[in-house]
Amino acid sequence: MKNPAGNAGPARSPFAGGGVWLWRDGAPGLAAPLSPDALAAAHPLWAADVARLSPFREVVLGPQYGPAAGVWLAAAGAAGACADPVFVTGACASSLDVARVLGEAGFLPPFASVLALSQTGGRGQMRRQWVSPPGNLYAALSWPADAGELGAAAPVVVGACLADALYARGFPAQVKWPNDLLADGRKVGGILIEERGGRVFAGIGLNLASAPDPSVLRRDHAAQASCLAAFGEVPGAVTLWVDLVKSARTCYLLCVAVSGSRALSRFLEGRLAWLGREVRVCEGGSHEYRARIVGLAEDGGLRLRRDEAGPGQVLTLLSGSISLL
Repeated sequence: MKNPAGNAGPARSPFAGGGVWLWRDGAPGLAAPLSPDALAAAHPLWAADVARLSPFREVVLGPQYGPAAGVWLAAAGAAGACADPVFVTGACASSLDVARVLGEAGFLPPFASVLALSQTGGRGQMRRQWVSPPGNLYAALSWPADAGELGAAAPVVVGACLADALYARGFPAQVKWPNDLLADGRKVGGILIEERGGRVFAGIGLNLASAPDPSVLRRDHAAQASCLAAFGEVPGAVTLWVDLVKSARTCYLLCVAVSGSRALSRFLEGRLAWLGREVRVCEGGSHEYRARIVGLAEDGGLRLRRDEAGPGQVLTLLSGSISLL
């Protein structure tokens, strides 16, 4: 494909029609090459996806496509039909790093995403390492760059949309404020929001087939780790992800429609873990106290009631961590 205009600007995105794309050539220092055979050999969940995505059509992009130049494989099977492009890569440092590069080149509009086979430098809250073996889901989702309360509440909004989608598929999913995904009280995923150059990306890790060994978790971890396979059938990493993104887009539009009203907080609270329960709050690294979760503020802050010093005092926690007592 060549840029017919011959100008110096980026060519029209060949990914504009959506679909699932395997980055066969990858990019040195960014993402390893990936073939359907390598994807299928990595884990049974990926093998199930390859069967649904096949056959693949080879697309060669020239140098005018910048970092996306090289050979891509477009999924021509029924499972490859989706409105928002999904870029599947080989091992990389982080799917967020790949998303940043593709986003800067103009190939990652809102709700387009990157899926990595595995990560060598996955990161979570407070830049903590995210253990990333093959078989689980490591995604970077391009999210609308909202102003106001929707932008401030992005981690909770993304989490609630994903939890709502997982719940509709039979998984007992909830959001643990501010950015963890729980299933029946056990952590099965996490969310990290990064903003770069006016673009917002949600890094999303979901334990599909396995969970980290307890020995590698922080001593103060708030919930035991588990995986979605312990709670129901996982159809495949790409298959599930395409479904989740479709639902997240619809959920986001609902949030836009009710933003600026109490209805947004009520929706988010419907997927909030530990609502009404007493928790230990760690704020500012060392300041700890007991409180009861009473809801969410419009900006995504956690509303707490402290009863230690007399009549209930309601406050809003904007940053910190919580764990059950």
